[in-house]
Amino acid sequence: MSTLLPRRNQTVHLKYRSAQTTAELRKTLRQARYLQAGTQNTATPVFQNRQQRGDATTYGRISTSQDGRIWTKLPISYPHVQLSRPSVWYANGRLTLIDGQDRYWTTNFKDWQHQRLNFNGADFKQGRVQAVFPGTTRSAVVVVRGIDRQSSRAKLYYGQLTKTGRVKAWHALQLGKLPARQVAGMSLIDQHLYLFRQRGKQLAIYRANRLTRPVRLVGRVKLNHAQSQRVTAVNLIPTTKHRYRLIFDLTTAEKVQKQPRYRLLDRRFKAVGQQHLLVTDYLWSQFQISLRGSE
Repeated sequence: MSTLLPRRNQTVHLKYRSAQTTAELRKTLRQARYLQAGTQNTATPVFQNRQQRGDATTYGRISTSQDGRIWTKLPISYPHVQLSRPSVWYANGRLTLIDGQDRYWTTNFKDWQHQRLNFNGADFKQGRVQAVFPGTTRSAVVVVRGIDRQSSRAKLYYGQLTKTGRVKAWHALQLGKLPARQVAGMSLIDQHLYLFRQRGKQLAIYRANRLTRPVRLVGRVKLNHAQSQRVTAVNLIPTTKHRYRLIFDLTTAEKVQKQPRYRLLDRRFKAVGQQHLLVTDYLWSQFQISLRGSE
């Protein structure tokens, strides 16, 4: 056999090839009702929709959805760098991932550009991105968690992020008694800002009618899980005019990541029906959901 089929050591270079063209990918992003940026743990296997986190090696992924229940991973080439808490922004043909203090963007869905962002303001230092909310085609609202220079406490700040990655003016969110470090996630719906905090088996929902207004408690939702399990990411998206879908993931005390779940809420943020599993192409570790992309 070695004579007929000689063995040769070869280096194989894999090239990115998508079943969709660039135009088709842009159409998918433009028409998607919801965009999701999350991380996928590639270091440990997934068994029965659960995964041991351990020292997770997580990479950024993007999914799209029309109903917020069934999600499909975008078939593109992703930046091969470890990400921990990415947010997605699509505008004017440019797809952007922002994670911590790093920004990655692409226009052809194969080649990514990188920029290191410096999120330090006159009132805070060590700013790291917590969420990005798409705005106009040239800017987005970015929320960072930074250390207040006077009190040395963590606070949340927001500002308009330009195409060049700069924020001209920062403003502090008025959290009241809500500790910034305990905010498990945030969503922006019709200029209303929603923030979430886990309290045992309950998830407290806070709302600010505008970014400039103070947040206040508007609801508590009981989740069907053991009290020792921790909600590591949560978002709220509208399904109809008077209903919402609360999407969250859980990690057990043994650091086992579970499949994302959701609960339907009414206009008063009361749970409707039972808790359900989300349909995804992969197990989400961390995620941020934004509304429809813009072109």
